[in-house]
Amino acid sequence: MHVLRLVSTGTTSGFRHLLVVTCLAGLANAALLGMINQAAERAALASPFDGEALLIYICLFGFFFLADRASLREANQLVQHRLEALRLRVVGKLRRVDLRTLENLGQGEIFATVAQEINHLSQSLPLLVSAAQSLFLLAFCLLYIATLSLIAFLVVTGFTALGLALFWLRRRKLDHELMRVHGQEAEMLDTLAHFTKGFQEIRLNGDKNDALFRRFTQVVDDLQNRVVGVGGKWVVLLQFGNAFLYALVGAVIFILPLFFQGYTDVIYKITAAAIFCVGPVTAITAAAPLYTKADMGLGHVARLEQRLNLKRGPMPVVTKSRFAGFSTIACRDLGFSYRDEAGETTFTSGPLDLTLTRGETVFVVGGNGSGKSTAMKLLCGLYTPDTGTIEVDGTVIGDSERQDYRELFAAVFADFHLFDRLYGLDDIDPDRVQALITRMELTDKVSFVQGRFSTTILSTGQRKRLAMIVALLQDRDIYLFDEWAADQDAHFRELFYTVLLPELKQRGKTVLAVTHDDRFWHCCDRRLSMDLGVLTAETGGTA
Repeated sequence: MHVLRLVSTGTTSGFRHLLVVTCLAGLANAALLGMINQAAERAALASPFDGEALLIYICLFGFFFLADRASLREANQLVQHRLEALRLRVVGKLRRVDLRTLENLGQGEIFATVAQEINHLSQSLPLLVSAAQSLFLLAFCLLYIATLSLIAFLVVTGFTALGLALFWLRRRKLDHELMRVHGQEAEMLDTLAHFTKGFQEIRLNGDKNDALFRRFTQVVDDLQNRVVGVGGKWVVLLQFGNAFLYALVGAVIFILPLFFQGYTDVIYKITAAAIFCVGPVTAITAAAPLYTKADMGLGHVARLEQRLNLKRGPMPVVTKSRFAGFSTIACRDLGFSYRDEAGETTFTSGPLDLTLTRGETVFVVGGNGSGKSTAMKLLCGLYTPDTGTIEVDGTVIGDSERQDYRELFAAVFADFHLFDRLYGLDDIDPDRVQALITRMELTDKVSFVQGRFSTTILSTGQRKRLAMIVALLQDRDIYLFDEWAADQDAHFRELFYTVLLPELKQRGKTVLAVTHDDRFWHCCDRRLSMDLGVLTAETGGTA
């Protein structure tokens, strides 16, 4: 019952107010039904209408209209407020989660849950609110029938309850199918991402392009077949609901008069009320697919939150790290392992024993897949070590110190993301940013206007230069560069090794740079060699 949990969480004052307004709308609806039946009885008896009855009817209608509108508005505001809080809560956990947990979740799963599911909820919950209101209208209609005939009330209520119960039980059998639909939607989004992320590759390779499209077509066809199958089962359920309602009306008209004396005097009133019940019941059953989809979506969000809770760290600090101005960082027996879904180890980095001294420049070298990037993420605290410790001037970095430790680092990773705004640097001097843009020879490509870069659609080398500007503006104690020079031309490669790195060293910054440029190995104080996740050698900076 994730939908009810969503609505009932938070402050209860808004929910109580909504309940009162909805009950008033239902009460007014029942009063209108009584007025209509009374008017029909007078018309049948040729009894004249007075203006007072008409005035009461108009007032009741006006009250019902206002209460009904207020109920829908209040409900919509309540639901949207809850959804906003849900989005903020999930993203708040997402930004505090362990990096490896985020990598294991996958972009498709996150987008399908956080964006797609919650957006669907935002669109469908107002319709569910209307269906919930129909439930209140149904309750008051049944109470009206009770005032006419207790026997009719018991029969109509029993029939309605039995029909809704059978409908609900058959609906729950579709939950597993809807779970599989969600999984296939996530797979479709992951496959779709290949067209944008790998666009250059597929445009150069027609066979790869066609094969990817065939794969995407297969995924979409499987998703369509699954959704059509679920839709067909919903049609059967809705037909069952409609047939049950007509059986109810038939019982009221044709069967009850055979068993109960005096029933014929109010049969037309009960029939009108029973037929009026058809509308709310139809609205409830028609909303059942939306409710199921919404409840399943909230279930996916809840499961995502549970996975995020397992590896959630403290709130990121925004002040300067308490380790700023450190002297040494010591890594002792530091180890980390990648594991598949079955928990089997696929690659291990470490054990790493390493000491970093403030102000030194260290190069990390090794072949592809040797564990350099993993070691960098482990050293800066993005990966939580499975074994060993990191110590800053003798202080062991635990969970409570890890975010403070991370605040020492500014990095440009191989898979870096370039933000269009300088988040966290709101008070930066625009002239300083523009000066760095000029130094990186990007003035003809990008500018800094109103707190954001005019574009990030640049070549890989230019994007890395823009990322370097952001890193320099952060002014952290330690800089990590994962093959920054790999996509630069000879001029900027020379600038990186012979100008930028010496400037950082002169300012007392510690630099760790992954590199394959053996021509510039003399520009470091130490060179660490890695193979299969372990340090195999440590040499001086001379090539």
